[in-house]
Amino acid sequence: MIIDLLDHHLELTGVDAVSAHNVLLRFRDNAFAPFAAPCVLGMIRLYGERVSRARAGVKKTMSGNKYEVALDETWELFGQYMSGAHAGLCCVISSEPPSEAAAKALDSSLAALGYGRDACTYVVSDGLDQQALFVLIEGLDPICIVAADGKSSALLGQAYRLALPSGKAARPLGRTAISFLDFESLLKTPQDKQIAWALLKKLPKFGETRG
Repeated sequence: MIIDLLDHHLELTGVDAVSAHNVLLRFRDNAFAPFAAPCVLGMIRLYGERVSRARAGVKKTMSGNKYEVALDETWELFGQYMSGAHAGLCCVISSEPPSEAAAKALDSSLAALGYGRDACTYVVSDGLDQQALFVLIEGLDPICIVAADGKSSALLGQAYRLALPSGKAARPLGRTAISFLDFESLLKTPQDKQIAWALLKKLPKFGETRG
């Protein structure tokens, strides 16, 4: 299933499947698991335009197209870890399922940034390794990412091989990502809520391009 999902991304961006064959096989066999997923996405970035560039301006509406096939396969493979919007523009990662209050606060914040209601797909990272999280996010293809606690932030950083300092924005493969030490704890007082909102505002407003 992971091979098929990555193969969809290669096809979408015009990468020759034959030239990518050995990389995909090694990924399936886990011979080079720490390197295969970045290599595949490197091919995508070199030979084709990323799907998320189109998603930033146009919401998918056609059923049965190749983008939706990859998205559906992501849910089939990782659905036990996912909830919320089927094609979320924002991927929220946490080590435990978010509380109702936390989910409501995140949904409201993303709506205020122009993403609309129900913009978040929630991913519980407990049980996922870094390669699985990488493939899940690339299959979902969100515009932005929120790591809601320290554990999920660390795993996200390992998946994309970059530092994700708390309180700052990072750019894993062209997406904006922000990291909290504990988002839930920032919902207790008005002052803490302002701290959380200040970090959430580092996400781009919908349709805004950040280099």
